[in-house]
Amino acid sequence: MTKNILLVAEGETDVIIFQAIAKHLSNNEITFIVIAPQKDSTSGTYKQHGFGEVTNWCQANKNKIQMLIDFNGASALFVQMDTDIAGQLNKVCIDAGRMQRQCCEEALNNRFSLENEPEHCYYILPTENTETWLLASHDHFTALDNSLGEIKDYELIIDTEQRLIDIGYPSRKKVGDKRKLNKKPARKYNSYAQQLVKNLSLARQRCDELNRLCVLILSV
Repeated sequence: MTKNILLVAEGETDVIIFQAIAKHLSNNEITFIVIAPQKDSTSGTYKQHGFGEVTNWCQANKNKIQMLIDFNGASALFVQMDTDIAGQLNKVCIDAGRMQRQCCEEALNNRFSLENEPEHCYYILPTENTETWLLASHDHFTALDNSLGEIKDYELIIDTEQRLIDIGYPSRKKVGDKRKLNKKPARKYNSYAQQLVKNLSLARQRCDELNRLCVLILSV
């Protein structure tokens, strides 16, 4: 029996990764229905949709979650947002020394005017971003901290994009003193997503939020 899950995400690359994970885990029995960002009917690609648009969507639709779930015949709604923007989104929380994920979770709760996730709604908040999951899927790659000790928890890595570039992912021009991952066109993430699902068990061991996502996909 097929199952639908609604998805609000930051962008098309995240959508591609989520859809590939669901397909892999369920043998095509579970599908993400993307309700934001919207797909452009002409190009077939998703419109740009950053963390600001995600939080705005949550605030605008805070009283419509169950209606959207029921209307689409879905079992749940997932809201994805990378946590690398926690300092912009909830500076007071970060300044208080709390974790990025906690601060983003608090910000989303505020948008929904609740103390916790809405019923049948689950936040997926990768630290620092979904690209961390891609990095964690490379079994030949060992992340080292500043003392050259092996990092077991990949969510502690703060230079994910640089490390992906170092192992061969394409980059674009530097922004300041940093190279940035070249994410365009987004369809290149189809092959990245296949790399991830190929080594999904390893990546889940290294990233708690990815493991949480996989558990939720199968259980909601």
